[in-house]
Amino acid sequence: MRLAVCQVSAALGDKAKNIATISRAVHTAACWGTDLVVLPELFLTGYNIGSRAAELAEAVDGPSLTAVAKIAARESCAICVGFAERDGKNVFNSSALFDTQGNLVALYRKIHLFGPKEQELFTAGDELVVARLGDCTIGMAICYDIEFPEFARALKRRGADLIVAPTANMLPFVEVPTTFVRARALENGLFLAYANHCGTEAELEYTGMSGISGPDGLDLARAGIRGEALLLAELPTTYPIGSLSTQSDDLRLSAEK
Repeated sequence: MRLAVCQVSAALGDKAKNIATISRAVHTAACWGTDLVVLPELFLTGYNIGSRAAELAEAVDGPSLTAVAKIAARESCAICVGFAERDGKNVFNSSALFDTQGNLVALYRKIHLFGPKEQELFTAGDELVVARLGDCTIGMAICYDIEFPEFARALKRRGADLIVAPTANMLPFVEVPTTFVRARALENGLFLAYANHCGTEAELEYTGMSGISGPDGLDLARAGIRGEALLLAELPTTYPIGSLSTQSDDLRLSAEK
């Protein structure tokens, strides 16, 4: 699989601009033969939308995700993107995975909501999600989820070869993109794609440092703290180490940090 991770700034509250950014990024990645592009958490609206979350949230078959599906089909490139999802009265911090034909193959709702703001704005998800994309089994995560070892282990147990993690990691949590992300990849013998925002949104300053980590815990690609970047890596079908996740202990997901 050829994988791309997009580190980029969202236009806060402007879905049309953000969809245009997705279109440009995916087109560029597709020119390099990329199979999958991963974008940041809540990228369709920007992360720091506060009380506008309910107003900006859409159903998974709404116009914004329909536009993303068309981009995937046009470029023959799968896309994973974060968005605010409305389902009845509930609003979820979600990510959607579209295949190269623009079909929705996975919908994940963030289980570990970060801090009081997210817990006030969103309903927590309650289901682990893995999906098949070509020859790869993909585990779905969003940002804070990846800080819990049990979460990544549970996805590995369900067959994940790669975890995709749309992210909105901000200062001062600079250790997350490197230490935690690499650890989750190493602990479980899998690849991990971590797509973060960069720059600022109101009072938030993002850490950047998006990356693609391999099963040995080393980086295949890593962005800097500042500036937009499109990271490209080819995930080999064989890797110099074996899986490190053969244990069968029963680990529960953590509900709180």
